[in-house]
Amino acid sequence: MRFLVILLLIFNSLFAFDINYKYALELMNKKEYKKAYNLFLEDANNGNPKSQVMIGRFFLQGNKLIEKDYIKAKYYFELASKQKYTKADCFLAYMYANGKGAMTNFGRAAVFAKKEKEAGNKLCIKVWNDFNLDNYPKDNSWKFGYYKPID
Repeated sequence: MRFLVILLLIFNSLFAFDINYKYALELMNKKEYKKAYNLFLEDANNGNPKSQVMIGRFFLQGNKLIEKDYIKAKYYFELASKQKYTKADCFLAYMYANGKGAMTNFGRAAVFAKKEKEAGNKLCIKVWNDFNLDNYPKDNSWKFGYYKPID
């Protein structure tokens, strides 16, 4: 019985992630950016990697609501990446290649971009090509926390 309760709680929290995320996307389409941001932020802080990427994008791009903050953007992209949400890796590759929120490191950018580039992610392909990441050795000398992205 205890196992069933735990399983239901996990299922409900995962299901709620998708509901909140999808509703926030609808709010974005309706140009209700403040409501969408607040819902994404709540969802991101509850661990939803999709919402973490959206909040990262808010900070990366900046707008009338949010000033650009590359350190915060990188933080949210890292949270999502640590959960194996590889779409976040393309944004991290972009940040390392451009030196936004981190020191420029093309080898590290290549580590983040490689898997999604091979999967056809347009942002990773663009970062890879724009910065000629084939020309840089892979940076194996780092990790954040105990996490290292998947090669």
